[in-house]
Amino acid sequence: MLEIIFLIWFCKKLASIARGKNRSGGWGALGGVLWVAGEIGGFVVGAGHAHGDTGTAYLYAILSAVAGAIVAFVIVKSLPEVPLDSNFPSARVV
Repeated sequence: MLEIIFLIWFCKKLASIARGKNRSGGWGALGGVLWVAGEIGGFVVGAGHAHGDTGTAYLYAILSAVAGAIVAFVIVKSLPEVPLDSNFPSARVV
């Protein structure tokens, strides 16, 4: 349950960072995708290394999910800011 609460907060935080750079809030989904992909991939790798020990497999899953979240954060933080051109029509509603 705490993992889900953190994931929702993290996606909102990434979306907020992206919007601050005049980017789409959809960048927040990158955090969720990389978290889930890391968790599934980490569990598969951990299950292979653990030989039936689910605790070790889960540890691999969590560590891989955290690594995915860090990668998502670094990607969103490194996005360049998009300058707003007042002469260019935008679909963004103000």
